[in-house]
Amino acid sequence: MEDSHKRRTFLKGVGTAGTIVAAGLAGCSGESDSTPTDGEQSSDGGSGSTVGSTDSGGDGDYTIGFQIGGLQNSWFTALARASEWYADELGVELNIGDGELDPTRQVTVARNLINSDIDALVVNPFDSEAMAGPVEDAADQGIPTFSVDSVASSSDLNLYTAFGNYEAGQRAAENAVAQLEAQNGAPEGRLVEVMIQQSAKLGVARHEGTVAGLEQYDDVEIAGEIITNNTRQDTTTKVTNFLQSDSDIDGFVCHAITTGNGTLNALDRQDMKVPKGEDGHKIVSQIDAGSTTLTAIDDGFVDVAIDQPVHFYGPITLHYIKEYLDAGKDESVLPGPGDSVESDAMSFESSAAQDATGKDIWAENVWAPGEVQETEDVDDVPWFRTNSVRVTEENFDADYLWGNWITDVA
Repeated sequence: MEDSHKRRTFLKGVGTAGTIVAAGLAGCSGESDSTPTDGEQSSDGGSGSTVGSTDSGGDGDYTIGFQIGGLQNSWFTALARASEWYADELGVELNIGDGELDPTRQVTVARNLINSDIDALVVNPFDSEAMAGPVEDAADQGIPTFSVDSVASSSDLNLYTAFGNYEAGQRAAENAVAQLEAQNGAPEGRLVEVMIQQSAKLGVARHEGTVAGLEQYDDVEIAGEIITNNTRQDTTTKVTNFLQSDSDIDGFVCHAITTGNGTLNALDRQDMKVPKGEDGHKIVSQIDAGSTTLTAIDDGFVDVAIDQPVHFYGPITLHYIKEYLDAGKDESVLPGPGDSVESDAMSFESSAAQDATGKDIWAENVWAPGEVQETEDVDDVPWFRTNSVRVTEENFDADYLWGNWITDVA
């Protein structure tokens, strides 16, 4: 197999007509200042909308379009890199379209991919409703479409792959209460929920799960519900303003890396950032764990995080796309509601991934088991619901956490 770096070509889309010039895949490291979903922003900021290809041959000789949320963000770069590496192993051509962290741009990128002679499409939308149109357009052209991380609001989707956002919100809430009990001697105290936008169904699910988790406890008060635009800067401002009016807070449930980072910044501004185990510590229980989160856990400023197996989302989806296309688009090869997919059902390997990270990033099947159910609020779409990972000071340095290798490959 020839060098995968030589076999990837990236194209930068200009305008809606899809005029293209050569460009490189944006790298990413550092914290996010602008991330409408998950993750951390790249330090170099990567500006254009890229459409790239992993130019691989194979039995099926398939071309798959993949609209990524935004390559300026390390969470999405982890999604993209893992997908590229596994596409190399499968022998399929992967065209990556950079949505630039912008819902409108993501729709344009998806439409451009549809018009680029692809065999299948993967979407990763920030606005579930807005992405329904491209999914339906793809279906009209006979192009199967799969969704990862967040779902498009269309019954034309063939499969949706993500962890349980409602369950993540609930677990983050329950983890915060467990920390309250350990810190205060009882499950009682005042917690603030720091949310992302509610335009994506995942944001709503995380909020509803958090509320359900906290409402189980009579002596736990939801002292505030802060809605952010899911940037560190906006979160810092809003949490700072909240603390200036009400500082008698025991902790926070944060719905993304950005909101966690912003909350820590706000605590620092108010001289309230104290490590775990010391008087005055404010609990931070968070969803998602990038490199900054893992450092904060090690330093004692974040108590616990519920992380996604993001580096498995693309490979799982590509696995099923290839099986589906190989079977002549036979729906029976796709998992359906009620199925439970165990770790031995598929395996993922990539010499390119090993070479790039120095780690076997897929050695631990942290995605398993995959429980398949109907997608909530979208009819007739099977949801491959992966497992999640609880991250504490006990495992923050594990190789299976994407935050421990993404800065090395950005």
